[in-house]
Amino acid sequence: MAVFIVIVLLLAGVGLVLMGYEKLHTAVPTCFGKPMEPGQICYARDPGPPGDGMPAPQNSTYAEQLDSLTSGGWTAVVIGVVLIVIALLVAASVAASE
Repeated sequence: MAVFIVIVLLLAGVGLVLMGYEKLHTAVPTCFGKPMEPGQICYARDPGPPGDGMPAPQNSTYAEQLDSLTSGGWTAVVIGVVLIVIALLVAASVAASE
């Protein structure tokens, strides 16, 4: 059972690292599915009055959209590395106990 856990953690960790790497190097900011260019502003659609505790939609610039993408990429990479380290620690613990 421990081997299964190690394999799942490794696969999840490697997947997150690869996904984060791709996001950091190939992602293009979009506005409602359409690619943005530097200097553009994505104007928020007005869905009507904000409901219970919901913030009003805000416009975002190309730089803000790009920042959001890169922070998501780094988050995926860091979580992926943590999962890989946990998998290696579990594998080392299992190997030591046998």
